[in-house]
Amino acid sequence: LALLALTSASSAGALSGVYLEVGSSAVGVELDGNHNDTSGDVSTGSLGKTAVTGSYGLGFMTDRSRKMGLDFGYISTPGEAKFATSSDHVTAQTTKVTFEVSDSTEYFVAPMINISEDASLYVKFGTAKADVKVTGDVTKPNDLEGNTVALGTVMSWGSNLFIRTEAGMTDYDTITTKGKSAPVENQTGIANTTSVTASPTIHYGRIAIGYKF
Repeated sequence: LALLALTSASSAGALSGVYLEVGSSAVGVELDGNHNDTSGDVSTGSLGKTAVTGSYGLGFMTDRSRKMGLDFGYISTPGEAKFATSSDHVTAQTTKVTFEVSDSTEYFVAPMINISEDASLYVKFGTAKADVKVTGDVTKPNDLEGNTVALGTVMSWGSNLFIRTEAGMTDYDTITTKGKSAPVENQTGIANTTSVTASPTIHYGRIAIGYKF
């Protein structure tokens, strides 16, 4: 109803063609994983974190004068997030591990239902990727790769501008890392019999302002 009300106040014509947008997201990260230690014991758990991120995108939107349409493009979220951990039973200098996730990107396609030439609803399907770096006595996990599903709206704002609102989630593939050192008495590194597996999921709400060329 709010979308229709805002549409009635818009004076824009059909919005279509190549566009550029900038946006901000409120993000919640959920991480489920398990830890296998040198004795073979397995522990499981989960953790969460919230953040606010910035992004920019480039895409193409079909003519919204028809009932159905299509929006597809690319979104980049620059920057990085880090976390560090160390064992409490050996020296921190030999067991401290730092993980860094950076430069998230996404390619997407979004079928649209055009309520009018100024307002549309869409469902988005995307593929996402982020770089992973690691320091410490552990192997490097694969870069993050996953799939995004989202629901959103696009509303014209003037002749060339539009506002996008979107809520969705990205489910990343499982990543695994393990120690590099051979198990020995008086272990000073991280044994290669120790491993950690994690399955990250991101839930987000995003708002963006775009310009149609």
